[in-house]
Amino acid sequence: MDNLHYLLQKASSNSNKNLEILPNFFSQDEKQLLSQKSVSIVGTNGKTSTATVLNELLSRNGLSTILFTSPHLVNVNERIQIKKEIIKDIDLDRGMEKVRVFEATNKITLGYFESIFLIAATYFLNNNLDIFIVEAGIGGRLDTTSILNSQIVCLTNIGLDHTELLGTTIEKILHEKILVSENVKQFINGSIEIHTKYEHLIKESLKVKNVDYHLGFITDEYVNSSSIVETNYLKSNQSNAIKVSKVILGNLNKTDKFKNDPLYLKKINKMKTEGRFQVVQNLPSLKIIDGAHNPSGIKAFFDLLEYSYNIDDVKNFDCYVGFNKNKDYREMLKTIWLKNYLNIKVLEDGSFFKQQKTYTLEKFFIANNKDIQKSTLKEFHLSNKPSILLGSLYLIGEYIKEYK
Repeated sequence: MDNLHYLLQKASSNSNKNLEILPNFFSQDEKQLLSQKSVSIVGTNGKTSTATVLNELLSRNGLSTILFTSPHLVNVNERIQIKKEIIKDIDLDRGMEKVRVFEATNKITLGYFESIFLIAATYFLNNNLDIFIVEAGIGGRLDTTSILNSQIVCLTNIGLDHTELLGTTIEKILHEKILVSENVKQFINGSIEIHTKYEHLIKESLKVKNVDYHLGFITDEYVNSSSIVETNYLKSNQSNAIKVSKVILGNLNKTDKFKNDPLYLKKINKMKTEGRFQVVQNLPSLKIIDGAHNPSGIKAFFDLLEYSYNIDDVKNFDCYVGFNKNKDYREMLKTIWLKNYLNIKVLEDGSFFKQQKTYTLEKFFIANNKDIQKSTLKEFHLSNKPSILLGSLYLIGEYIKEYK
């Protein structure tokens, strides 16, 4: 069995439970280098977008980067980008060979996420790159990526997601997320709300000095705001990435070449990550796809939609939804139902990986005196009405794979 086939077979497994032995994959010198030259991005939403913008900023400033994100939308290679290019099959194969040797030596089976992460880290070390940008998985403290012990950690935001693993309160989830590293030298907080309520907890937990605690959100907005409100999530992620890039460049005694370049800043402001508020067709037959998959992500999506478009002009959207199993579809639907400009359509079973059964959703619709309409990805694709596809990154990936 070739290495790539072996890697892809792991996708159906949930065996990412080898945290104690994973550090043995690297030498002591390699672990020290990974800690010094990596940045860990943690949070509930916005990690991929923040990491992608950061990758662009550092690359434009002449640094060689490797970007590790998850999940992928269409192809596993998307999870590892080297100098803004997705990793080649041959490099995945080489990395997987080392993973298989490690498995055999230690008589273990590594999980899918663990394997891909180790491939990314191996490539980084073998090619003497400048910065390893790492999006954490579900958690922080017990996440595979925690073996890096990154000296720089960036927080995007915190919401109630994966509560069965991380805890049932914002404070507990925050604590789990920020402990992705035991060696934090600099911390960038991208959330106004979390900064306002939990600044002391973060500094105390991580033993971070005031001078090394940075605000990644737009400071002027925080100062002038009478109510603590997050900016629209794209601008929030961009602002956070800009701050992280300044910290990294400062550590390297480099200046931002594009700091006062209005054209470049305009380009950054327009950057979009695939599958996140992605406009695939413009007005009048507006089509937007977004992988928001938890209550705070759904709320952020509609905040941005209403910020970006005059809803009175668009009038009505068909909103095609599908959710992953084990996600809080109840709270997501409650938010969606509040939008009286939506005509909600539930995608039929079998539309995407790990999909919540429509029968389960139907029972919740009925219990809340809501009519349910069922539909398909094909109907969304062919529709000439303003339409939204929402609820899961797996769903968005399936749409892109099938129709784009």
